[in-house]
Amino acid sequence: MVKKKSQSEELFFVQVREPTEARRYILETLKEIVELLHRFEKFRHLRHEKISKINHMRVLIKQANKMLGDLRAKLPQTNLRASAVREAPQRKVAEKKQKAKIEKKQEKPQKREMTELEKLEAELSSIEVKLKSLT
Repeated sequence: MVKKKSQSEELFFVQVREPTEARRYILETLKEIVELLHRFEKFRHLRHEKISKINHMRVLIKQANKMLGDLRAKLPQTNLRASAVREAPQRKVAEKKQKAKIEKKQEKPQKREMTELEKLEAELSSIEVKLKSLT
């Protein structure tokens, strides 16, 4: 059976000293909480944008890699390799190398290295020979 509570047990009051100050404190705290929630929502939105942009970049990179693979497949195969681009060396080092090359050329008439133009001409002639064999 349910006992009926007496009226004195159900009601009780607490005296709040300076109720306006307590109310202002509670409202300021609620304001800070709302501001924190607002900043958190901005953060979540930025994180979502970042993730979507990263995924978009991944898609673009995959497409670029696929296009690059297609391009490489369509380009003709050659034996030429791209020469490495170097920064301009200091003058003293360059002059020493030139002097060393001149001395080597004067000492022994060795087989000279092909220049880029000569390499290209040789490659062009080999391509022309292949074309002639196809026709």
